[in-house]
Amino acid sequence: MRKLGVLLSGLLLSASINAASAETDGNVYLGFGLSSLALDSERVDGVPTRSPSHTPKIGSLLLGYQFNGKWAADLSFGTDLSDNVDTDQFALNGYRFFGEKKWKPYISAGLSSVSIDDATVDQTEQIQAGLGLSGMLSDQIELRVAYQHFFDLGDDSYNDDGVSIGLNWHFGKKSAAVVAQASPDAQPESVPKQKEVVDTYELLVQFDFDKADIKSVYKPQFDEIARVLKENPSISMTVEGHTCSIGTEEYNQDLSGRRANAVKNMFVQDYGISAGRMGIEGFGESRPVGDNQTQLGREKNRRAIAVILKPRIVTE
Repeated sequence: MRKLGVLLSGLLLSASINAASAETDGNVYLGFGLSSLALDSERVDGVPTRSPSHTPKIGSLLLGYQFNGKWAADLSFGTDLSDNVDTDQFALNGYRFFGEKKWKPYISAGLSSVSIDDATVDQTEQIQAGLGLSGMLSDQIELRVAYQHFFDLGDDSYNDDGVSIGLNWHFGKKSAAVVAQASPDAQPESVPKQKEVVDTYELLVQFDFDKADIKSVYKPQFDEIARVLKENPSISMTVEGHTCSIGTEEYNQDLSGRRANAVKNMFVQDYGISAGRMGIEGFGESRPVGDNQTQLGREKNRRAIAVILKPRIVTE
């Protein structure tokens, strides 16, 4: 039991560490859930608490924080709504999600305190481990279904099981938005109007598996970007490196940085562009543009990109 407690504590600690280094902003969520809690048969004398007709049906309210696409944590309080066994439950849970799709599985771990009227022991502290499925019904509404097993931390060694379903409302979740430039003040028709437009120059380099070597086929792209940089000394750019999902996250993070750095070095060494005008950033496998389950998708994900936005004023 001690080893299991250490393992679950490690999962929660890992969630906190990953949250600190998350590359996307988090958001708060509120939720409501319903669960059927099959209590240990020894908890209440003379009551078959594992029978579906006698299990407490818990209604819960929760407050949580979604750190990023992989980690979340929440606090919840629930009470029996069925009058089967008067039960209250307070819990702190952490979640690790897997995958990038709309529906994705997760595992959970946490601590809880449960109070049961007429029980042999009226209050116990527990640790839990569980698994479930999360799906985004819209940009803000999430559905979760789950199974959890609860382990008593006291001397009685009670074991409870629960199945649950819940809806969470996410607040402040950021989504892609188009920013419109305010229209200039009205001018007399005789005065020509001016507006700012942006010319975009994009570099895309793809790599072989586990490589950071730039193929000669991409030289025309480098020629064009180098010309723009030389003609516009005030413009700078950032090069992003990416990988497919094969390999460990740590290795892919390093490989993506090497790919971005290879692009930067080519501009410095072959075109004489100042290194100070170019930043690099490696994203590892975290931003796929193709399906990592297919060969074609993985090839698309092995890439480095750079975009230059060059503003200019035109007269209408």
